[in-house]
Amino acid sequence: MFRGPLTEKRMKEKTEGNTNETNNISRRGFIGSVSALVGGGVVGLQAQAGLEKEPGKGGTKITGFRTLGRTGFNVSDIGLGGVELTTPALVKASLDAGINYIDTGEGYLGGQSEINIGKALKDYDRKKIFITTKLFFRPGVAKAEIKSRALKCLERLQTDYVDCLMIHGTPQIELVTDEGFHAAAKELKAEGKVRHLGLSNHGSQYRDEDQNMEKIMIAAARDGRFDVALFTYNFLMREMGENILKVFKEKNIGATLMKVNPVLEHIELDEYVNEQDKEGKAVRDSVRTRLALYKKRAEMADAFKKKHGLTGYPQVRDAAIKFVLSHPDVHTVTFSIKNFDQLESYVALSGKRLTAVDGKALSIYESERGEFYCRHACGKCESFCPHGVPVNTIMRYNFYFKGQGREKAAMEQYAGLEGKKADVCKTCSGLCENHCPYNVPVHALLQHAHNTLTLA
Repeated sequence: MFRGPLTEKRMKEKTEGNTNETNNISRRGFIGSVSALVGGGVVGLQAQAGLEKEPGKGGTKITGFRTLGRTGFNVSDIGLGGVELTTPALVKASLDAGINYIDTGEGYLGGQSEINIGKALKDYDRKKIFITTKLFFRPGVAKAEIKSRALKCLERLQTDYVDCLMIHGTPQIELVTDEGFHAAAKELKAEGKVRHLGLSNHGSQYRDEDQNMEKIMIAAARDGRFDVALFTYNFLMREMGENILKVFKEKNIGATLMKVNPVLEHIELDEYVNEQDKEGKAVRDSVRTRLALYKKRAEMADAFKKKHGLTGYPQVRDAAIKFVLSHPDVHTVTFSIKNFDQLESYVALSGKRLTAVDGKALSIYESERGEFYCRHACGKCESFCPHGVPVNTIMRYNFYFKGQGREKAAMEQYAGLEGKKADVCKTCSGLCENHCPYNVPVHALLQHAHNTLTLA
């Protein structure tokens, strides 16, 4: 059966431990973490006006706008991601709410995402909307192929130009300087078909730690031909993102974000142990010890939440989004919005900033569950895997399944993954876990991800 995003009730049931042992995580530890999250200049920034209700409709509207680097375009701080954009009506509702940044790609829904956007655009002023689309290709691509595919994107979008043409995923650093892409882009820009260039990346797709997200993004910044980039940054994965943002600010490159909400109720370990026990399979003592510690932390955190008026998952989710919106060098945050309720909840965060209470919520989450999050774009353990398992990619698919509710897409992507999958982890000693700098029990999580993505 499908196991989608966990509900508040399920989270509570999972996290209530039955142990009398004393937890070694102190209240001081929680509060100490808060200063790191609330400090550093992310609170007390220039917050724009609060929510505005559309007269007569009660609709929540975008209130935050920022200049997208050297493009000069004033974009909404909340952007529309097109990966699951199944209807033009949702595009129209987003535009009516004030969203003016749309991110899509030729591969999203097999081109249907672009078609749905194109159908909606006809009723709006094209000049007031910034549209990005993306092409995935390998090094050495022919100029003619890039031009042909880009023009087909324009046909589906029913527009004369795209504001930004991006390299999709940028799995290899060589793509940053690919001659075929840049030759095609030069001609497309001269013809008025493309206005700016960009690239996206959310982690390695190969076993090469030297080609991580940070290095690829900084290489693009130094290249000088890219104006916008889409990458991962969140409160649990700060170092890479902040290094990128610093360089982008110096180069005046537009910074757009994805995967800003790492808050997946990480009950993965509990589910994995239950699965193994039901099948009569052995579970390492270290895994059971880790699970017991997790339950003790949850018990400790529950009392702390009540004392400080913290409400649980929804608050942490919103705080995670406000964390990135509070960064002065972030321009827009894109979300894969699938329905009108999601649209309303994301737009409601426009113009908002992280508060002290939000910081406490994030601090508790990081202390309690941070080590269960396999960091997007990390990949530091992959070179130690004797089987060549693409850890970063598999855990990203698992996040799509459980954190974003994109079950079908996640399973299809996993089924089409080239090379070894996580089923080989069953007979491995777990070298990946031994080399994780964040103490993530990734060996067990990979096995659970395999079961989830194959419904084994």
